[in-house]
Amino acid sequence: MMLIFLSLLISTFARAPAFSSLLTDAENKTSTTLEGKHAWNDVDFLRQMINQETVIRLSLVKNVQALVSDVNLMKKSITTSEMTISALQQTIETLNIRVDSLEEENKRLKESSVDYQESIHDLETTLEAVNVSVNYLYENLNTSQKQNDEKRQDIVNKTNRVLEDIKVEVRYLSVTLFDFKDHTATKDDINNQKLLDIERVFNTSFEELQAGNLDVKIQFNEIKDNVHGLEEVILEYQKAMTENLTTTIADVDTQIRKSEYERLKLSAAVSSLETFRLNMTKSSCDKNINTAFSAGISTNDDNWTGSTLVFPDVIYSEGKGYDSNTGVFTAPTEGTYLFYISIQSAFQKYSHFDVVLNGSPKILLEIAQTCPTRQKLFVKLIKDIPATNIFTNINLEFKGQGHSEVM
Repeated sequence: MMLIFLSLLISTFARAPAFSSLLTDAENKTSTTLEGKHAWNDVDFLRQMINQETVIRLSLVKNVQALVSDVNLMKKSITTSEMTISALQQTIETLNIRVDSLEEENKRLKESSVDYQESIHDLETTLEAVNVSVNYLYENLNTSQKQNDEKRQDIVNKTNRVLEDIKVEVRYLSVTLFDFKDHTATKDDINNQKLLDIERVFNTSFEELQAGNLDVKIQFNEIKDNVHGLEEVILEYQKAMTENLTTTIADVDTQIRKSEYERLKLSAAVSSLETFRLNMTKSSCDKNINTAFSAGISTNDDNWTGSTLVFPDVIYSEGKGYDSNTGVFTAPTEGTYLFYISIQSAFQKYSHFDVVLNGSPKILLEIAQTCPTRQKLFVKLIKDIPATNIFTNINLEFKGQGHSEVM
């Protein structure tokens, strides 16, 4: 601006003689009074031009100082943003390390699962061997029973043959006695003695046969008791092995599910941080627009069932995004929003409800006891598209207390 006005002054002084010559035909025909008047006019004009130049120079100094202050503020903001981005990058690297460690742990768990499966296969092989042994014992038991039956039958047959021989001898003796009935009395004593000997031999043989039969029965009962005890031991072993295998498989499945769940949570956290970092680096939205609200329910409603849960009591609201009459939040600008929701049920009822974005459920909360449940949700919203909080509850009395914040 100063250069423009200096150029204007120079051009004015340069053109003054030309204008004077045009008016006077290059000859000075005016009086002394007119020349003095023109001189005073030129002095006033110069004074005005100098004053304007001073005002403009002061304004330029102020503008330059304001620009320097703005540049310093921009430098500070850029430094803060760079520090934030560096911290986020370090957090992302830490999370990547944790994800790698979880992947290694998941790999180890899979390897241990393979080892458990091999152990299960070995146990099944052992169980098959035990079953084969049991079948072999059953076969031995049947063989022993058949042999005992054959021995018993052999003993009975021998006893019958001995009895038949004794009967024959008794008949022979009877015939002999009848033949020698009239002989001397001394032979009667001899014959009586022989009969006593024969009876003693018969009784002794019969008692021995009975004792042998009793021993066979005792041995058979002992074998039967041993087989029954072995069956009980095998059943208990099979039951214990089944329980151990079931418990081991359940533990392995639980560990695998936990590892997968932790990996998914870390992946989601990494994705959220990456999105947040990209939004910070590519931030083009108006930072002067703030959107936030806090609302709740100050009264109890014991008869509330499945419908849209509205928080009518607005504690704080900025940006006019939340409608306390419909329970609908409409994003004023495109960006990422954080919702924090807290709900508590009554009478120890089981309940579940969803946060719905444009008709699509985004998060599911479940309550099984009389205790509050809380959840956080990052949602990327588009301008002027409503996000409705719809809570679904079928045939359930529900008392809701909620607190929701959007940042």
